[in-house]
Amino acid sequence: MPEEVTRAVMAYDRQAEYEDIQDAMDKLFDRETWDRGRMEMQAFLGEDPDGFKMLACMLRSSFKTYEYYEEHGISHKIFIATMKCFSRFIKEHKEGYGKYAFDREWWTARQLAGVLFRIGELEYEMRTEGERRVIDLHIPSDAILTGEKIAESVGMANTFFAEKFPAYQSADMECHSWLLSPTLKEVLSPDSHILEFQKLFQIQTTGQKDMEYMVWVYKRSDWKLEELPEDTSLQRNLKKYLLAGGAVEDARGTLLFR
Repeated sequence: MPEEVTRAVMAYDRQAEYEDIQDAMDKLFDRETWDRGRMEMQAFLGEDPDGFKMLACMLRSSFKTYEYYEEHGISHKIFIATMKCFSRFIKEHKEGYGKYAFDREWWTARQLAGVLFRIGELEYEMRTEGERRVIDLHIPSDAILTGEKIAESVGMANTFFAEKFPAYQSADMECHSWLLSPTLKEVLSPDSHILEFQKLFQIQTTGQKDMEYMVWVYKRSDWKLEELPEDTSLQRNLKKYLLAGGAVEDARGTLLFR
């Protein structure tokens, strides 16, 4: 974590009265209540322009997550890799906006609740659809999307779920991401890691546009098209495609191997 963020978090942590917000923090550990808990926390914390109060509360909540990992015999390596989402999000905000801030509180209850784990290059989130169990695949911004790296990650995940959550050991692994959009073939070179990643899935488009790529590629979502950065070949090619009227489709895919 950047030093200035650590100082801000520790300053709040030293004077925070967590017992006054404990009920809301506890709600973060259940999918049915984590959104309500987050909103209750925001109401209690009040003005928090950089999100560091919320970050302090979530990091304090991770103590309970650590106990959950210990109870389930989940390795420290996976705990650290999973919780690094906090420092990664902080640094991503700095890349896009020029200052450190925490704005992903709407997402990180998954990590705290012990339903999402970083294993190798990918994150794996357990969920249910009625009686059907599914593992959602998420792609962190620092993931290396080669077939070899993904196969290694999936192999480790298979072992992990068989040992720790056997009810999910045969669950389909699915991904819902702009990274699976067939339209990317028009802006990426044939040897692109992203296109290599797409080949690992049975893909279906949803027919809808997806703006998630803005944060992943350009580090923020409020750029005007003509102002988009051109620091990488992906940024340049995608900008040209968008300025010409192109759009990135939303897509879902099921992993073709386990």
